[in-house]
Amino acid sequence: MEVPLLKNSYGSKCVNMNNLELVIPTLDDLDALYAVEQASHPYPWSQSQLASCFGERYLQGALMLDLQFIGFYCADYLLGESTLMNICVDPSQRGHHYGRLLLQDYLNRSQGLGATDWFLEVRANNRVAQQLYASIGYFESGRRKNYYQAGDAREDAIVMHKTIAI
Repeated sequence: MEVPLLKNSYGSKCVNMNNLELVIPTLDDLDALYAVEQASHPYPWSQSQLASCFGERYLQGALMLDLQFIGFYCADYLLGESTLMNICVDPSQRGHHYGRLLLQDYLNRSQGLGATDWFLEVRANNRVAQQLYASIGYFESGRRKNYYQAGDAREDAIVMHKTIAI
């Protein structure tokens, strides 16, 4: 079931949960989202990579706490399949299940568009994220060797897949 959206004082569509808001960001929010990206990843996307995820086939969602962005996701959708390309929560806000909230919003919204298959890649050493994805029905479907930068070395990506029967 898709989460109903309201209008908030920020001007975006949202779900208001006291001082926590789930919003659909726009390119006007890029600088704030990029700050979360930089704080969240050891090898963050460039600002132009993040900007490229705003367009017709993409989905974005973000969490605001007291009108400050604390997390977001970017995904694509095409012909019944969706790939979660990026999801992050500011390190100072982790441990409050905000990642789960973002992930559930992504799944609800993409399913509302017709998605029945979902994919993502996660660092092989990111056990917390892998456990979150598995708890929502993702399973490991492959591995990309040396996919991620990890200092002077490379790290594998675990490919995960979720599907629903139609």
